[in-house]
Amino acid sequence: AVTSRDRVPLFPARAPRTVRVVLDYERGRVAVLDAERRSLIRAFPAAAFGGRRARPWFLVWGEGSRLALCP
Repeated sequence: AVTSRDRVPLFPARAPRTVRVVLDYERGRVAVLDAERRSLIRAFPAAAFGGRRARPWFLVWGEGSRLALCP
């Protein structure tokens, strides 16, 4: 996870098949959850977006890894 120039590795108990990213723009909070188990993987500290648009950036790596965006 990238919240600054430093990387924050995510170590879930098991590799999730589907993740859910939840953004509360007004409170400046972002959370990543295992969508199948409905369990929290990582919550980030509150941040101020300062009226700017929030744009997601994802990096997926590893053999067989893929990313699909679902509504």
